[in-house]
Amino acid sequence: MIEILKRLAVIAICSAALTLHPQEAPQEAKPAPGSVNTTLKVQVNAVLVPVIVRDAQGHALGDLKQEDFKVFDQGKRRTLSGFSIEKGAAVEDGSLPVAAGTSAPVTGSPATPAATPASPTTNRYTVFLFDDKHMSLGDLVRAKAVGRRLLDQPLGDGDRAVVLSLLGISSGMTHDRTVLQEAIEKLKPSQSFRQDRSQCPDIDYYTADQLINKQSLSEWDVQVENAENCLHSTSPTYAEQLVRSAANQALVIGDEDARTTLAYVRGIVQTLSQLPGRRTIILISPGFLSDSTDAMTVQSQILDMAASANVTISALDTRGLTGGVVGASQTTAGSLYGNITGQPLQDQLQSVRANEVVMAELADGTGGTYFHNNNELESGLKDLANGPEYRYLLEISLQDVKPNGAYHALKVEVDRRDVKLQARHGYFAPSAANSRK
Repeated sequence: MIEILKRLAVIAICSAALTLHPQEAPQEAKPAPGSVNTTLKVQVNAVLVPVIVRDAQGHALGDLKQEDFKVFDQGKRRTLSGFSIEKGAAVEDGSLPVAAGTSAPVTGSPATPAATPASPTTNRYTVFLFDDKHMSLGDLVRAKAVGRRLLDQPLGDGDRAVVLSLLGISSGMTHDRTVLQEAIEKLKPSQSFRQDRSQCPDIDYYTADQLINKQSLSEWDVQVENAENCLHSTSPTYAEQLVRSAANQALVIGDEDARTTLAYVRGIVQTLSQLPGRRTIILISPGFLSDSTDAMTVQSQILDMAASANVTISALDTRGLTGGVVGASQTTAGSLYGNITGQPLQDQLQSVRANEVVMAELADGTGGTYFHNNNELESGLKDLANGPEYRYLLEISLQDVKPNGAYHALKVEVDRRDVKLQARHGYFAPSAANSRK
C-alpha cells in the first residue's frame, strides 16, 4: 500500500508539472513581474499573510488601510513590513471569471517578492482539483454533476482551466469546456485507499493517531476489546499486539497519504507560479487528516509559495450538510466499553472535524474561501470560481525570529466592528540550515 502511494504521488506531481501548461497559450509563458522562482525554496526573511475581511452580509471589504491591521505572532504584536490590496474581477456576463483587477505593490523589504500584479488584460488560470482518492462514490457523483453544470457556461475570453485529480486524471490546461467536462466524466472513486472494514481490529488513521501519538487510554481499552471480540479470543496480550500492529500500519499509511496529497497540491502551486495572470486552485474534497509534522511542514510550504506567487486556494466540502454529523445508524457495536462511554461515536465526529482542518487552513492561508456545511454545492462552486472581491496581503519580517523551525501561531485583528476575518493561522520559522543557504 505504501509503495502504491509513493508511486502515485510521483506520477501525480509529474503529471501536474507537464499538463498545466496552456494548450492554446504560447508555449514559453514567462512569469509575470514580481513572481517567485518555481523551486521549492521560498523566501525566509519574511512571511506573507493573505487576509480577507467580510461584513455581516459576507461581502469582502476593500477600504481598509495598513494601520487598520494588527498581527500577533505567538501573542506578540508584530510590525507590518509590507502591505497591499488586490481587487478581484467582477463577473457580469454569467461566464466564468475573467482576469480583470488591480493590485497595489507590497511595500517593505525589497528581498521579499510582492504579490504578482494582475492587469485587466492578463489571463486567469483555474485548477479544478478533484479528490478522487478520498471521496466516496456518492460524494464523487455529486461533485461531478456540479462540475459539469458549472462548465456548461463558457469560459471568459482570457481564461484557461484544467481538471486534475489526485489519482492522475488531467484535461490539460485549455479553453475548451468540452474537454474539461470529458475529464470530469472519467473520474472514479478510489478503492485502493479505502479502509478494509473486515480487518481485525478495524483501525483507521484518526484512531491510530489517538492510540500511538496521543496515547489515549480510553481509545486503547475500546480497541483491545474490539480485537478480542472479532478474534473470539480472551487473550488480552494477543489482542494488544494486534491493536498496536494495526495502529502502526494505519499511521504509516495515513501519514504517507497526507504527505503525498499535500505534495501534489504544492506541485500545482509551483507550476501555476510560472503562468502570468491570476491563478486559482479549487480543491473539491471531503477533506483528509494531515496532523503529522511532515504534512504540516508541506502545508506551510504551500502557504508560503502561494502567498508569494499570488496563487489562491479555495476548497469545497463535498459532504454538504452531512459533514461533521454522526448519524444514529452509526453504532458502537464490538465494544461494550465503547457502548457505555460513547467513545467510538465521539471519535467519528472528531475525525470528520479533523478532516476539515486542512481545507480550511489552505483557504484561509491563501486568501481563498472554504465552502462547507452546505448542500448548495453548485452555487458554492460558482462562488469559489469567482473568487473574493478584495484581498489584503500583509508582510511581517522574520529578522528577529529564531531560526529553529518552530511553529508560530498567528492572529490577525482589524480595527472595524462587525466583520469576519479570514487569515493564515500560522507558519514554521526557518531552520538554521535553511538560513545558511
